[in-house]
Amino acid sequence: MPRLRLLLPVVLVLAVLGVVAAGLAVTRARARAQSDWLIGKNLSLAPVVKGLKEPTFVAWPPDGSKRMFVLERDGHVRVADADGTLHPTPLLDISNNTSTSTEEGLLGLAFDPNYKQNGYVYIDYTANDASVNVVRYTMSPAQPDQVDPSTAMTVMAIPKRSKFHNGGTLEFGPDGYLYISLGDDEASQEAQALSSIYGKVLRVDVDSAQPYAVPPGNPFVDTPGARPEIWSYGFRNPWRFSFDRATGDMWIADVGDARWEEVDMQPAGSHGGENYGWPYFEGSECITTDHCQDGGMVAPLATYGHNMLCAAVGGYVYRGPSVSAFTGKYLFGDLCTGGVFTLTGDTRQGWTRVELGFNPIKVDSFAEDPAGDVYVVDMQGGVIYRVADGSMPS
Repeated sequence: MPRLRLLLPVVLVLAVLGVVAAGLAVTRARARAQSDWLIGKNLSLAPVVKGLKEPTFVAWPPDGSKRMFVLERDGHVRVADADGTLHPTPLLDISNNTSTSTEEGLLGLAFDPNYKQNGYVYIDYTANDASVNVVRYTMSPAQPDQVDPSTAMTVMAIPKRSKFHNGGTLEFGPDGYLYISLGDDEASQEAQALSSIYGKVLRVDVDSAQPYAVPPGNPFVDTPGARPEIWSYGFRNPWRFSFDRATGDMWIADVGDARWEEVDMQPAGSHGGENYGWPYFEGSECITTDHCQDGGMVAPLATYGHNMLCAAVGGYVYRGPSVSAFTGKYLFGDLCTGGVFTLTGDTRQGWTRVELGFNPIKVDSFAEDPAGDVYVVDMQGGVIYRVADGSMPS
């Protein structure tokens, strides 16, 4: 018994030391795993895909594979597995006809609502002649990681004079129509001209005709001289827009000029035709005195001054399972500061931009996976981050 009494403390000490050592190992492993996270007081971003060259967008094909299709500005569509592993061979390579001057490049991608049946995927890019092109490709079940370039079918080829203000977002709305954003081509008066498609969000039917048909419910179908593809107008450069998967509301971030950035929201019940004011208004400020009293223009949901910020980057209303604090919150950002923001308020009292965190990255896009989690695209570092944790500032 005396020997047993002597051994028990030793065993207990060794057991405690083993638990401590195991705890330290777990802590070190977690620290290593999170060493490249961007962790802030109200926002934590976890890297998912690395090693990209100027990524501009990411999307998940609706085939259950959990793969990611990542756009690189120079004209490559890359494939990444669910664990972030990049495939060495691009899904699609159009780099020989993609201009990357100034704001140009491979900018947008959308999957057809009937993708499982027809394999259609649409891309938006600027060609060497500066035109904005919307092109459809057909995926083959036999080659899920490559696209045959010969399947290309041009939906739109839009000539441009400027290499700025290209828009570039493609999204299928809840109505099944394809929505396309297009900037004002640095000709601000075009945004108010219904005879022009610049400075607009367009809506087309790519299902019932080739290259497309105009939906009969578009707001200017019966307006003499108007482009029937127009859904809404008065934008400077609606770089990113999205639809709230729960409500169908359309959220648009329009990049400002000298003073103001703005976020617009079009309710799901809209019949289109909204005029968001540019160039008569920048944000809520009238800058063209002859039109300050014009009626019929829709005020921004929220505006904010530059103050080191440079360009609003539209995101998504958060509907994912990972961060309950952000459920129902619109997440968006800023190109230059790596800022990620949301809005608080309501329609009656107004909306205020809330800063969730600033990061040492260049935010040029957001993305939403099939579960509703939101991702941040870092063009400068070549990384796709997932919004992994966060809270609303107190």
